[in-house]
Amino acid sequence: MRRYYPGFFGALFLVLLRTAIGWHFFYEGYTKQVSGAEGQSFSAEGYLRGSAGPLSPYFHALVPDYYSLSRLDQAELERSWDQEVARIADHYQFDEAQREDAEKILASSKAKADAEFADPETIEKIKKFRTDLDRLRQLEASPPTISFERERAEEVRKKVDTERRELVATVDAWEETLREGVAGLVTPEQAERIGPPSVSWTRLDWINFITKVSLLAIGACLMLGLLTPLASLGGAAFLALIYLSMPPWPGLPANPLAEGHYLYVNKNLIELLACLVLASTPNGLWIGLDALLFGWVGRRRARRAEAAAEREHDRSARPARI
Repeated sequence: MRRYYPGFFGALFLVLLRTAIGWHFFYEGYTKQVSGAEGQSFSAEGYLRGSAGPLSPYFHALVPDYYSLSRLDQAELERSWDQEVARIADHYQFDEAQREDAEKILASSKAKADAEFADPETIEKIKKFRTDLDRLRQLEASPPTISFERERAEEVRKKVDTERRELVATVDAWEETLREGVAGLVTPEQAERIGPPSVSWTRLDWINFITKVSLLAIGACLMLGLLTPLASLGGAAFLALIYLSMPPWPGLPANPLAEGHYLYVNKNLIELLACLVLASTPNGLWIGLDALLFGWVGRRRARRAEAAAEREHDRSARPARI
């Protein structure tokens, strides 16, 4: 530990840096966690959709039904509604009257979908969306290299996403009405006796959960000085993913949520490098739980080194035999 000790002020500022980065991670995870209790659950979907860096294909692949094509297919959409209503009815053990009411609510939602999908204006919107999507896929298959072509490709990408969100917003409203209507059939006795139905997590749900837990764990470990090298490397890996999702590189669209203007270097990259600095120094052994848990290892090594140095000194101090 002495070998890497930079002096009092150097050690102090490294510990303060570790604590500040830890607080940043922890508070990010905390706000994402409490947002669910306030009715605005955190979701990484917008972040994954907005990715435009070299890893964007992998980020996009993590979003189920990335282009919402299944939600714009009437047959597939109504099939998912049938399954959802049946799942709720079976879970709460609806009687015949409740099941009939649920079927009426379902039929009403399907009637709205029939009217909307048969509307000429909606048909034209979906047709245009699919045409623009095909064009976007062609551009993504052979990425343009000229500046104005990249700008045009970005315009097509934004246009496709705007059209998708407009079409899906209508479907979301139908589904919200359907869920509220069927949930309203549940009696207080059924709700108390059976409890809420279990929800099968999608891949996006797991990503949201892992993101929140990782931020909280990394932040807590850095602030406490616990497993500091591993926490620092975990923070660096997380920041590397954030950086590569929307890197400030020439030719790529700028991050709309970025504060300021960047070229190659942004705040995520700077904090990433700071985490690597923390990972390369035993600052958790200066102030932190690592000193309590693993300090004995360093002290034992130091005693061994001192004993070896004393033996070497004794051998060198002995008079040479003639």
